[in-house]
Amino acid sequence: MQHEHAPDQGAEAGPAWAASKWLACYSLAAPTEAAARSIASALARRGHRYVTVRPLYLPHLDPDGPLFGMAQFSRPELEGWWSVRSLVDEEAPGPDAEFHQQECEQVEVDAVGRENGGFRDVGSVTGRETMLAGWDPAGTAHELDQPRAHRLRREAVSRFPPPAEEPAPAEPLGCAAADRPFPPLLESVRQMARALAAREGELPDGVAWWLTAPAEEFPDDPSVLFGLADSTLHQGTCYPHTAGNIPLLAGLAAYKDVRPAHRAVLISFLYEAATVGRRLAASEADRRVALGLPFEETPDEHAARRAVDVAPPPLLDRWDSADEAGRYALATLAAATGHSASRPRVLRLARRWVSGPRSHALRLAAALAGGDDTEAAAALREVVASGGVGPLAAPSPLADTRGGALTVLSSLAEQEMPALWTA
Repeated sequence: MQHEHAPDQGAEAGPAWAASKWLACYSLAAPTEAAARSIASALARRGHRYVTVRPLYLPHLDPDGPLFGMAQFSRPELEGWWSVRSLVDEEAPGPDAEFHQQECEQVEVDAVGRENGGFRDVGSVTGRETMLAGWDPAGTAHELDQPRAHRLRREAVSRFPPPAEEPAPAEPLGCAAADRPFPPLLESVRQMARALAAREGELPDGVAWWLTAPAEEFPDDPSVLFGLADSTLHQGTCYPHTAGNIPLLAGLAAYKDVRPAHRAVLISFLYEAATVGRRLAASEADRRVALGLPFEETPDEHAARRAVDVAPPPLLDRWDSADEAGRYALATLAAATGHSASRPRVLRLARRWVSGPRSHALRLAAALAGGDDTEAAAALREVVASGGVGPLAAPSPLADTRGGALTVLSSLAEQEMPALWTA
């Protein structure tokens, strides 16, 4: 087979770098063969050692496969599309630099896809021997020898931004000292479910389940928190039952027998539920634009957001009595629901930190709460430029401002939660 080769630009070898024990596989979907070959050539110029181009495999079109004709288990919207897959044989000064290089390269690969009307499909990082043994060379368009690939990779890596410095470890967000023992969280969940039943009558199945949930499945409070999160947004996905769980979470977030740290965590669950549709649209921006798909929320995502919209007034009224962790969580809830009256106090809270992730998160939350997309875009640019989030957490330029900002705020707020789960 005739293979194209990227030109050897003669980069100097430079200091010795270690070859990685891992190989990164990048995969993109392209609308036409011409677009796929344009992507492949661009990747080869970046030192991707092996690049293949072939029609995108869809199981519902494979007459010999078990899913033939079953479009519901495939991706029929990609019929006629092409697949570009590549392997990068990376070198790096050390393991940390290698991880940073892989993230930066994914950002560049995504940009190549966008420029050609495509988007990131799937990818992986696997041990060298395993990856090479499983690599399918069918449709090979470019194949570089290792020295040439390494030279081109060094040229590409030299243009990456340096990794952001790790911020100094911060003390966990302050939580009010317990002035009394708190009952197990499972008891509070059952009590709140009973209160909802008395007020509303029939409970949604997801809430009613907690009344009889086996206690042995929840040996401690963190396991209950995990159960609440998982039953509301399993693996971060919105379901028809998600909206029905919101009154339980909102009630617990205000319940006197729930310890303050856990109230903050529960408010973070409300934030995730209220923003799931907008965050998913932002994360899928390249794909949705390429396929001409809408950015609107699904009915389930919209229902979850509307269910959360009724929670902020009573919860945000607790701002003055909330501790630091509670106010931080309430700031994110104000951002999710566009509660403009909260903007001034969110900004006051942000001033407690001169810089760093908390300052960035709260200034972003204030902009979102105020409903000013221009301010939100400026705050978002500041976070990304500062390295406050990793390269892959920065939203696509095709994402809408609010969706991208809510996604970054979620990433920043998530950093605060582990200490609160176990407080």
